Amino acid sequence: MAEPALSEHLASERSLAIRSLLSQPLLDADADPDAFRLVARHAGWLGEWFERTCGWVCSVDVAAGYARLAKRAGTVEVQRPLKRTRGAAGPFDRRRYQLLCLICGELVRHPITTVGLLASAVAAEAGLDTSRQGERAAFVDAVRALLAWGAVRATAGDIDDFVGDEQGNALLGADTGRLHRLLVSAAAPSTLPAELGTEEVIERLADEPRYGDVPQVSDQPGGADEARNRWARHRLARRVLDEPVVHLDELTEIEADYLASLSGRRWLRERVADAGFELEERLEGLLAADPEGIASDRHFPAPLGNAHQLALLLADRLVTTDGLGRRRLGRLGSREVHTEVTAIFARFPTWARGQRDEGGPERLGREALELLASFGLVRLDADGGVEARPALARYRVGEPTLSGAAPSLFEEDP
Repeated sequence: MAEPALSEHLASERSLAIRSLLSQPLLDADADPDAFRLVARHAGWLGEWFERTCGWVCSVDVAAGYARLAKRAGTVEVQRPLKRTRGAAGPFDRRRYQLLCLICGELVRHPITTVGLLASAVAAEAGLDTSRQGERAAFVDAVRALLAWGAVRATAGDIDDFVGDEQGNALLGADTGRLHRLLVSAAAPSTLPAELGTEEVIERLADEPRYGDVPQVSDQPGGADEARNRWARHRLARRVLDEPVVHLDELTEIEADYLASLSGRRWLRERVADAGFELEERLEGLLAADPEGIASDRHFPAPLGNAHQLALLLADRLVTTDGLGRRRLGRLGSREVHTEVTAIFARFPTWARGQRDEGGPERLGREALELLASFGLVRLDADGGVEARPALARYRVGEPTLSGAAPSLFEEDP
């Protein structure tokens, strides 16, 4: 009996370690000591599992106190940006990403510095005007991201002081080992020709030479069978383990063919079970649910937030039920979205009071649609329209449950 119990305990620990790394690809020992201890204990097994399953490198530096899972997305994802760690946790914009990259480059050369010196060092190349509070706020947001990853430590002072006062300062120390591991692209950005456009740069950075010239559809020549299967396995595992939902109509032909095979579907089920997920298989797609929510960095629906509430109301408009009780997916054009949001604001006159100024409802409407898109529940059109995806049919209006309400004597026990 001891051997099965040990195997079950090992499987439980390893699945917990997998999900911890999926949620925190740069896992800091000080920030989450329990998760780091598990990852360090199973470092060898995890390295092999992630390489075999996703084609990702997992490295653990016990002495430096961090683990790095070099995740590469199955698709280029623009709906899940890096979030700020101050205020309402808004998404990073282009300016903050630019400052983040320049700050990393400067800290590699000068790991011990101050906020003021660091800002001065990147000012010329970044065009940073520290006399403007908005610029200082963007700069601090970039530094705070590195603080959250444990790549930078503030040993004296408070970096947030720099937002309110240009003279605010703090002493910073960078971990250059972590900084070097932030990038996971096969090609170093500094080696790319300066004349390349944005799309070409993204393509070069996302390229993975290890798979060779694997075609995107099955009827094209090229690519050995093993290379094609490995490419398909890794792509599918990345999407199922790291994305909210995978719709089958979004897969390439090679991915779809591999998933349709008995061996391919069995392989994916085993990998999902290793990670401790519950795999939901539907006609339209797949969803790997984490029953403990360890690997989930965001939740929908969430208890707070006007965008979440508006998203649910719009979901009810996008998925309707016919006379036979069958759910139907719908689409709203940009004008229909505007009309629907306006009607919701009129229906609930005391709701979202802080967002009723000019342009407020439109901004909240866009935020709600982007939220739905980030979970793979809708597809956004370039003209502002929105199309429901099959996973949105999981959400439906039900009878409200009153917390703590006394049951009626006329109700039967469940």
